[in-house]
Order: sequence, then structure tokens, then C-alpha cells
Amino acid sequence: MDTLIQLGQDRQAPLEAAKAAFFASGGQIRHCGLSETQYRPISVWSTAITKRKFARREFEQKESQLADLIRQNATVETEFGVIRRTPIEVRNKLRTLGEKLTTPQVEQIAAKFRIELAEGGKLR
Repeated sequence: MDTLIQLGQDRQAPLEAAKAAFFASGGQIRHCGLSETQYRPISVWSTAITKRKFARREFEQKESQLADLIRQNATVETEFGVIRRTPIEVRNKLRTLGEKLTTPQVEQIAAKFRIELAEGGKLR
């Protein structure tokens, strides 16, 4: 006989003896079906995911509102026609309206929403 088989039988013998003693004392084995098993506990929802999702939405809404403000203040009508403002002029106009943006932020929002601004002036 192979040594591994012999070793397996040596380890199995105490288990068989314990099973026999269990049945002799009146023990029974109950087989549970799939419907009788315990359900997995419900995990707790992480509110951080929801907060991040709403923060992104709020940021996008705020950004589109700023884009509308930039679009409204990007041009000036004079007696000679419509003149476009530079990003610095738009930034200064928005600051008078209470929106504190930097010149690069004005340029980025204008580029994202395809708002044409005049070039020129001292940049930064």
C-alpha cells in the first residue's frame, strides 16, 4: 500500500470514531437546502460616493452659470459696434458682480463653453 494512502487512513480513523460516538449518543445530521442557508448581511451604503456625485453636479451647474455670466459680459455694445472684452476685462467685470475668478479660470471656462474673448492686454 502507498504511504500517502496509509497516512490518510491514519488521519481518517479518529474522525470516523468521533462520528460513530456522535451517532451512538443520538446525534443526527441535518442537510440544509439552499433556501435554508443564512442570507448575506446587507452592507452599509457609503454616503461619500453620493456626496461626490452631487458635488460634481453642483460644480458643473456653477460652472455653466459662470459661463453664462462670461458670455453676457464678453461683449460691449458701443456706437461703433460690438467690441469683445479681454479675459482680464471680463475678470474685472465679474469681480464687480461678486464672482471672484482668476484670469486663467475665465479663459478655461470661455474655452470650454466656446465663448470668444478678445486677445491682447497684459496677461497675468
